[in-house]
Amino acid sequence: MARATLLLAAAFCGLLPFTLAQQTDKDAPKATSAKNDVPQATSADNDVQVRAACGVCHALPPPDVLPRYAWRDEIVRMMYIREGRLPPLSPQARATVQLPADFQHALDYYLARAPEHLAAPEPWPDPSESPLQFDRRTMSMPDMPSTPAVSNVRLVDLDNKKKLELLGTDMRQGVVFRGSFEGAGALSTIATIPHPAHVTVADVDKDGLPDLLVADLGTFYPEDHDKGAVIWLRGIGQGKFSAFWLDGWPRVADVEAADFGSNGWNDLVVAAFGWRKTGRISIMENRTANPRQPSFTEHVIDSRTGAIHVIPVDLNHDGKMDFVALLAQEHETVVAYINQGNYTFEQKVIYQAPHPNWGSTGIQLVDLDGDGDLDVLMTHGDTFDDGIVKPYHGIQWLENTGTYPFVEHTLASMAGVHRAQAIDLNGDGRLDIVACALLAGGSDVDEKTLPALVWLEQTKKGVFVKHTIEMGFPRHATLDLGDVNQDGRPDVVVGNFSIDKPIASWVDVWVQRAAAEKRAAASRSAFAVARDSKFK
Repeated sequence: MARATLLLAAAFCGLLPFTLAQQTDKDAPKATSAKNDVPQATSADNDVQVRAACGVCHALPPPDVLPRYAWRDEIVRMMYIREGRLPPLSPQARATVQLPADFQHALDYYLARAPEHLAAPEPWPDPSESPLQFDRRTMSMPDMPSTPAVSNVRLVDLDNKKKLELLGTDMRQGVVFRGSFEGAGALSTIATIPHPAHVTVADVDKDGLPDLLVADLGTFYPEDHDKGAVIWLRGIGQGKFSAFWLDGWPRVADVEAADFGSNGWNDLVVAAFGWRKTGRISIMENRTANPRQPSFTEHVIDSRTGAIHVIPVDLNHDGKMDFVALLAQEHETVVAYINQGNYTFEQKVIYQAPHPNWGSTGIQLVDLDGDGDLDVLMTHGDTFDDGIVKPYHGIQWLENTGTYPFVEHTLASMAGVHRAQAIDLNGDGRLDIVACALLAGGSDVDEKTLPALVWLEQTKKGVFVKHTIEMGFPRHATLDLGDVNQDGRPDVVVGNFSIDKPIASWVDVWVQRAAAEKRAAASRSAFAVARDSKFK
C-alpha cells in the first residue's frame, strides 16, 4: 500500500489507502473560465456563513486547494454527506443537483477565490542524472491476472536463512504472497484473504516461530461496513501457517503486535480505517490462556475514522509501549498515544495538516537527522478522491525537537506520493529517502512527465537533493528497501497497482549497480562520444 484513504464530514480526503475511487471525476463538466461566469468575491463577513456550512466537521479548506471547476462537485458531495446520503456516482448527475442556500453561498465563495487551474507539479531530474543507477527486474504471480493491486511489500527473512525474501499483499486478487530473489522471480500464495491491505511479521505468541498479521479491508471499494478483519496467521513451522480470524471490523488498514499491558503478552493495535461513519483505533488485549484458543478483548483508543498506520514504540522511554498513528480523512494528523497504563493513552499531536485536502498516505518512524531521537517521515499524495494532481503533495520530515508538535520540514513536492522510507542508499553514512507514487489516473497532467520512483540524497544534515529512479505513469502504492542480492548495496522493491490497464509485473525490483559498473558505463559512453566526434 505500500499504497497506496473519502469523507466530508471528509469529502476533501482520499479513499482508503490503496483503494480505487468508484468513479473518478475526470469527465465532470468543467466550469468555463469566462470572467462573467465567476461570482464576485463576497465580503469578509460572509466568511462566517461559509464556516457555518463547511467548517463544522473539519478545518475550513482554503479556496486554492482545488481548481475552480472542481468546487461545485465537491460542495455537492459535502451536502450529501451532511445529510447522511450517498451522492450520485455520475459526475453528470451531480452537476444537476440543486444546492440549498447555505451550500450555494459556500460554492459562490469558493468559485470567487479558487484558481482556474492548480500550479503544475515541480519537475524532477531525468533518471540518467542520478549518481546511483539501478537495473529493473520483475516478479509476477503465475496464472493470475495482470491487473494487480499490490498494497504492501516487505523484505523479510521468514525461514532464518540469512537471505531476504519478498512478502506482500494484493488487495484486488485477494492474496498474501511471497517470493525469492533467486531464480525466475515467480511469486507464490501464502494465504487467500478477501482484500488484504497490509501484512506484518511478528511472533505474537512468542513461540519462536514467525507469525503474520494481516489487515483485511473486507471490500475493494470504500464502504461503511463490518466486513473487515484482523487475521493472525500463526506460524506452525516449515513455512506453513494456521489462520485465526477476528471478524466484524470496518476496513482494516494496519495491525501491529506489542506488549501494551506490560504483562509479557503481545497485544494487537488495530488501525480500522473504515470510511465515513465506521472506523477506529483499538488495542486488542491478549487474554489467551490456551494457545490453541486465542482470546482478545477490545479497548477502543480513538473512535475517529481514517487510521492508516499504527506503529508501536516506547516514545518517552518509560518502559511502557506507546504508539504513533496517522489519520487521514478530514483529520489529516499524526498523533502520539502515550501509554498511561491499564490500556489508557494520552494523545499528543505530532503534526496537524494545514487543511483537510492534505491527502495523507503513510509514515515511518526514523532518526532522520541522526540526533538520537525518532522523527516522522510522512507522505501525502492521495488523489483518489477527485483524480486531481495537487502541487502541494509531497514528502515531509517531522523533526522531533523534544516537544509536541514536531517541527515540519517539506523535503520535496511529489505528485501522488504514497510511501517513503529512509536508508543510507549511497553509503556515505547519512540517511537518504526513497519514495514511490500512485496516481488515480484521468488527470489533465501528462503522466509521462511525473516521477514514479525517486530518492532524496541527504548531502548534509537536513539538506536533500532530488534524484529520479523511474519516470512516468506512477503506479506504486508501496515499497521496501534492502540488499536483495547480498552485494552490500541497498536495493528497492516496489509493488505495482493497475489503474487503467494491465501491468506486465506484480512487483519490480530495482537493483543498485556497482560503482565499477557505473564508471565502466560512463567510460564506454565517453569513448563513444569521442569516436563519433572523430569520424564526423
